[in-house]
Amino acid sequence: MKIRLVVILIFLVVVNCFGQKQGKALVDSLLNEIPSISNDSIRVRVFKRISDEYFFIDVDKALVYSQNGLELATAIKWQRAMGAFSLNMGRAYADKGHYDSCMFFYKKAYKIHKAAGDKVNLASVLNNIGAAEQNLKSNYTKAAAYYFDALKIAEALKDDNLIALCYDNISHIYFAQSNFPKALDFGFKSLGLRKQNRGDPSVNSLRDIGNALGHIASVYTEMKEVDQAKIFYDQAIPLLEKSGDIEGLAKAYSNLSILAGEDFTTKLYFGFRAEKLWNEVNPRHLLAVHNLGNLGIAFQEASLQKSNPPKGYSHSQLIAFARIYLTKAIRLGEQTGEVSSRAHFTGALAEIQAETGDYKSAYINFRAYQKVQDSLYSQENKNRIAGLVGKREIELRDKQIQINKLELENQRKQRMGLIAGLLMIAAIGGLLYWQNVARKRANQQLLQVNAELDQANKVKARFFAILSHDLRSPVANLVNFLHLQKEEPDLLAPEIAEKHQKRITESAEMLLENMESMLLWSKGQMDNFTPQSRSVAVADLFDYIEKFFTGVPHVTFSFSNAHALHVLTDEDYLKIIMQNLTNNAVKALKHVPAASIRWEARCEKDRIVLVITDNGPGASAQQLNALYDDSAAIGIKTGLGLHLIRDLAKSIACEISVRSNTEKGMEFRLIFPAG
Repeated sequence: MKIRLVVILIFLVVVNCFGQKQGKALVDSLLNEIPSISNDSIRVRVFKRISDEYFFIDVDKALVYSQNGLELATAIKWQRAMGAFSLNMGRAYADKGHYDSCMFFYKKAYKIHKAAGDKVNLASVLNNIGAAEQNLKSNYTKAAAYYFDALKIAEALKDDNLIALCYDNISHIYFAQSNFPKALDFGFKSLGLRKQNRGDPSVNSLRDIGNALGHIASVYTEMKEVDQAKIFYDQAIPLLEKSGDIEGLAKAYSNLSILAGEDFTTKLYFGFRAEKLWNEVNPRHLLAVHNLGNLGIAFQEASLQKSNPPKGYSHSQLIAFARIYLTKAIRLGEQTGEVSSRAHFTGALAEIQAETGDYKSAYINFRAYQKVQDSLYSQENKNRIAGLVGKREIELRDKQIQINKLELENQRKQRMGLIAGLLMIAAIGGLLYWQNVARKRANQQLLQVNAELDQANKVKARFFAILSHDLRSPVANLVNFLHLQKEEPDLLAPEIAEKHQKRITESAEMLLENMESMLLWSKGQMDNFTPQSRSVAVADLFDYIEKFFTGVPHVTFSFSNAHALHVLTDEDYLKIIMQNLTNNAVKALKHVPAASIRWEARCEKDRIVLVITDNGPGASAQQLNALYDDSAAIGIKTGLGLHLIRDLAKSIACEISVRSNTEKGMEFRLIFPAG
């Protein structure tokens, strides 16, 4: 991690130190820094920047540093850098006029970038291949196809810098075909994008804007619009000088030489300045060859002015210089494989040869010139290029149709969203209304519940008042009797004392019984106390009752569970119910001879029924009222046990039915759903 951080810092230092420099100053600074850079990745980046900058200063050195960078990138197996340097190698060979070599490296770069999915560099390679076809083979149709393919990629990437490059190259195609309106159209598009990117530090904005202005000026030069051309040259040259773009300046001076028209002195001045710069940066460049040929034509045209020849030159000297420059331009054109300008200069040389009497050579050169002209500027080629433009316009129109469809779809979605929003608002409004109604209903229910709770509290208060009165009396009697027995044991006669003791014992037993019933009933009234249902064996319930009432001597108990039934309920609740029912039966049988209590478990249809019967005196409807009526009066002698049975049975969803007969006793039935 530390090593990577150091690498990043070194690279940032390099960028910050040289980001504001261009041209020769930048190259010199980078060359001085190379020995101190030990990291291979940083060295590769520096070599790339040096080779890029040398293309505008010295193409031979650009080739050298591209080769150095390619070797280092190959050594560290950096595929993307290998592709970038292969592209620069191809560009250098293209500038030197070596078509086969440049295409070798362009194809290598294309293969690397395609494998990496690097569409930006793919578009750059296509642009350079198109330039090679245009400048070295004069195959404008093929060049235009490459440019439009690159433009398609650039537009998909929305890369303004790359789109501007494609526009510039397409403008050069139209310029070569003498379609100046189209050349200006694409030239101004390129200039507009260059100006937009002026603040982008990754773009050489001054150089790019200067070259775009220079190209537009060259179009106006060919159109013979001298004033317009000068306006754009005056804007371009300061930017090219400031950026150190020797190649760009050489192009501008070459075109200013053409713009001079019949001003032979000015024409030679700019032509010679351009020749000097081209010799520095790349004497084999296509436009360097054009400049030499144009100087030859300038000398040829000057030789025709017999009445007013230029000062300092004789007629024979003008012819000789014209022949020298044209021959040199044709020779360099042959070496680079360029066809168009070589044919043009061959035609000019044919005119000089005819003028000097060398008619055979003039005829041969003129035929060669005418053949190339027919090939390059045929209507078929123009139609092909127009077809490419038409194809692109159709693609753009189809793309616009697709965009329009997407916009309509978006509008439809917006409408649907708006409708959905309105429906949602309506739903929210309905929900709020429903909540309001529900709140009112809930408030009414709460008022009713509060009223019921208030009534329940009053009933409980009355219940506890009765309970406290009925509990206080036996307790007070017991306490008084105990004090009397302790303090005055001989005060009462034995018979009276025994009678009082019996009454107090009965009161205490009743007190104990009612306290137990009260506590159990209170437990059933607890809000947070809920029954826990599970499968309970009826046999276990009968065993519990039998053991609980073992000490009752005067009652015979019997139990019947023929089918070994189980019931789904809360065991504790059911035990309390059964215990209270049994206890009530025991009390009812207190004075009955041959008293008996029977528990029986039955299965009737889909329900489990537990039945308790006794042979006691039965009970009246008033005595049983507390079993069904929640508002029945509560008192020690008016059914506290039945209240308890009622509430507990309700909690476990147990249905209770009663049959009372004063002659045959009581029958209680506890009914449960089959588990």
